[in-house]
Amino acid sequence: MPDIYEFGITGRIGPLIRSCLAELTPAAEHQTTVVSGTARSPEDLQRVLDLLDSYGLPAEDIRLTYREAAPRL
Repeated sequence: MPDIYEFGITGRIGPLIRSCLAELTPAAEHQTTVVSGTARSPEDLQRVLDLLDSYGLPAEDIRLTYREAAPRL
């Protein structure tokens, strides 16, 4: 299962930028926006960071959340 990362971005992002980050899930928190997504490898994580940076949204805070897969029935 891929690791889930949360990227804290200063300020709010609008609908246009949000649509360009379709693979990430945004959530507003006070004066920041947290977008979350998965990364299967260091290269995949770098690609997400580069994507955020290309839109002028450098990550101020990065959190890694590990969630175990749900047990199979």
